[in-house]
Amino acid sequence: MVIRLIKLLILFSFFSCSSSGKRLELEVLVKDTVQVDEKVLARIYSNNSDWEIIKAYFDCEENPMSDKINVLNETIEGCVKELFVRNDTIVIQFVPAKLGPAEFGNIKVLMKKKAEEYKVLESGFNYVVVKGQVNN
Repeated sequence: MVIRLIKLLILFSFFSCSSSGKRLELEVLVKDTVQVDEKVLARIYSNNSDWEIIKAYFDCEENPMSDKINVLNETIEGCVKELFVRNDTIVIQFVPAKLGPAEFGNIKVLMKKKAEEYKVLESGFNYVVVKGQVNN
């Protein structure tokens, strides 16, 4: 059982790396504390320049085949609500109205490398909404 688990971890590590050996991950730039009714701007980008962000979605259907890619249309099956992608960066802007800890989660990102290599990555971020002035 332990050897099988190690093999699975090695396989996972192999498939999550690009050909250059660099792990493909998403980086999130967003303030961790924001003021209520203040505009929040978040940017999400890839740490690997070999991969391009094609599309990004939120609030996708939950099903076992949720990461199935439609290569013809370059979409993720079961995902409809699209986020804004510009210059290989996901740009999210919103105004929180509720105080306390919050999460913008379940973001699915369609990545493409060269002609026909695709991957789906998931991301999200947490932030705290406070009343009054925020010192950053």
